[in-house]
Amino acid sequence: MQLVGYFILTFVGLALLRIPIPFSAGLAGVICMASVGIPYSILPAKMFGNIDSFAYLAIPAFIYAGDVMSLGGITRALVTWIRALCGRAKGAVGSTAIIASALFGTISGSSVATVSAIGGMMLPEMVRSGYDKKYATALIAASGFLGILIPPSIPGVVYAIAVGQSVADVWLATLVPGVLLTILYCVFNRIFYAKQEKMVEGEFNSKIYLSQITKSTPRGLVALLMPLIIFAGVYGGIMTPTEAGAVAVLYGLIAGWIIYPLIFKDKSGEGLIQVTRKSAVTAAGIMMLIATAAVPSAMFTYAGTAQAVTDWLFAITENKYLFLLMLNLVLIVVGMFMETNTAILLLAPILAPAAVAYGVDPVHFAAIMLLNLEIGMITPPFACNIFVACKMSDLTMDKVLSPVLQFIAVCIPVLLATTYIPQLALLFVR
Repeated sequence: MQLVGYFILTFVGLALLRIPIPFSAGLAGVICMASVGIPYSILPAKMFGNIDSFAYLAIPAFIYAGDVMSLGGITRALVTWIRALCGRAKGAVGSTAIIASALFGTISGSSVATVSAIGGMMLPEMVRSGYDKKYATALIAASGFLGILIPPSIPGVVYAIAVGQSVADVWLATLVPGVLLTILYCVFNRIFYAKQEKMVEGEFNSKIYLSQITKSTPRGLVALLMPLIIFAGVYGGIMTPTEAGAVAVLYGLIAGWIIYPLIFKDKSGEGLIQVTRKSAVTAAGIMMLIATAAVPSAMFTYAGTAQAVTDWLFAITENKYLFLLMLNLVLIVVGMFMETNTAILLLAPILAPAAVAYGVDPVHFAAIMLLNLEIGMITPPFACNIFVACKMSDLTMDKVLSPVLQFIAVCIPVLLATTYIPQLALLFVR
């Protein structure tokens, strides 16, 4: 356990010096290896072996497919369609922002990108509709992670490979919590804040309502087909995650050419070149993180850290439910300070064996871990989603603290239900 403490302190210290996270993790691992005499000769093979997985090819493919679809006008298409479906119901604008974030997140694979894309459109719209700016900012920030819980998701792929589980099963484990949170957000918005929304004047006209839905549905459904193809293909056993990623890229390019022509806005193809470069840089960052995560992973393996952590936890308590409570507290704090994929790569190989020793299914543990880490992204003081949303609305974090805490309060019952009712996570798992 001392080795874990040394690693955490070194890692945090290097990160505070603004050393990029992948290098902070790798360098902290090397320093700790030197302190216990673990040979460095194992590192090149470990780092290469960590990324030498066919399934990891799905990550750059999903990133590229999401970026292609995002550039091609998918955000506006989704928002227009959902807005048409919500119609003139009370709280319709707020519900549109929540549902659009959940759906867009399944395509972009990034909660920060979701906050930026949906917030750019819906923040001004919510304010124009009468919502308090502080609440609108909190809603956009809190909704950003919903799509990460609804498959397909890149953190789900990272966890599945790190722990040796089926990608499809891990995706399914977070599906029910993600959908449940989306519904509860909409209910919360409807009960407590819908009264702020200005109602459309005039009588309701069913013909206009149906006409708007009919007009917006084709482009909206084209956007949603991509995550459906990925999920159905992987879960149905038709494709591996990597093959599904390739199909998603092809689908995104075709949709960008025919349905969302903004992606090919000039004959030089500059739009496509730019998005390809952006996707490559993002994917390279994640793969670098996966490679350097092999350093602390090797250190923990040689030191027998997973067993040591399990023994330490059993020395504190043998009660499964108390262990799960401790786990939730630790993971939320980790999510406040650490990016989701980094936390998964560093902690899942250590905590998953401990969870199994307590009788927790590793797929159920995936739902617990991912939900905690994503809630951490909206938990002050270090909450990435809130920083991005506040920057867009020109507000400081203290201004949105109260409404953000209300959304966290909505998350807690879902988190506890997911933790203590395994059937929620395992409902659709084969």
